[in-house]
Amino acid sequence: MRSSTSDADFTLPLSGPQIGYSEPSARLRPGAAGTVPGVRNRLLRRLPHREMQSLMRRIERVEIRPRQILHHWNMPMRDVYFVEQGLVSVSVKISRDCAVEGWLIGSEGMTGVPVLFGDRENPPFRRVVQVGGQALRIAVHDLLAAMDELETLRGLLLRYAQFVLCQSSQWGACNAHHSLKQRMGRWLLAASDALESDYLPVTHQLLARLLGVRRAGVSECLNAMEARHIIRNTRSLIQITEPEALRAVSCDCHRLIQRDYRRLFQTEE
Repeated sequence: MRSSTSDADFTLPLSGPQIGYSEPSARLRPGAAGTVPGVRNRLLRRLPHREMQSLMRRIERVEIRPRQILHHWNMPMRDVYFVEQGLVSVSVKISRDCAVEGWLIGSEGMTGVPVLFGDRENPPFRRVVQVGGQALRIAVHDLLAAMDELETLRGLLLRYAQFVLCQSSQWGACNAHHSLKQRMGRWLLAASDALESDYLPVTHQLLARLLGVRRAGVSECLNAMEARHIIRNTRSLIQITEPEALRAVSCDCHRLIQRDYRRLFQTEE
């Protein structure tokens, strides 16, 4: 049996959780043809040339670090992050001292759904970076102004909000009715999609905390998957080696969520 490690083993050295840490950063500049080079957020990549040119004057690329808090509970939301590389979890309280994951945000999405519905002063959930990388940051007032001006951007963000509703509702039903093995498979598939990678730098301890279960149960499930050669479980890293086999041991919830994404964004992804 492989031993798991603490969350600190794969995080960058921090003195503690940091809210809004944002260096290094850079304003995005147009390339030779007027496009923004290297934009990897899948929402923003759908914008037409004119709207992207308008939006890029208001956004900057920033580093996001593991354990960084992008938004705290019931605090004003001042900035919105469009994730390019990395993984952000939205934590939902189930008691005064305990929280579980409501949904994940990766390169397909952004952190500011409450802003779209006018709730920027005290949104209830916390947004925490679990896997570090980069994001495009925009001030809330700039995003709202851009949505008033840019029709495609407004439509994309509202469809993304609908997707988040579908995803979080499906995850809630999954957590209530499916086994831990099935839920674990669904989470690994979702994280792989969000990171666009089969390499997931997460530990047993982190997974247990996000799923709201005992660490021993997580280890048992992962060891069973590794015994069937579905994953490779090394120090602070889970590699999905057989995605189709992982889908077979998972529940159907991931497929249903993918179907909603394709329906809303008319894509074959």
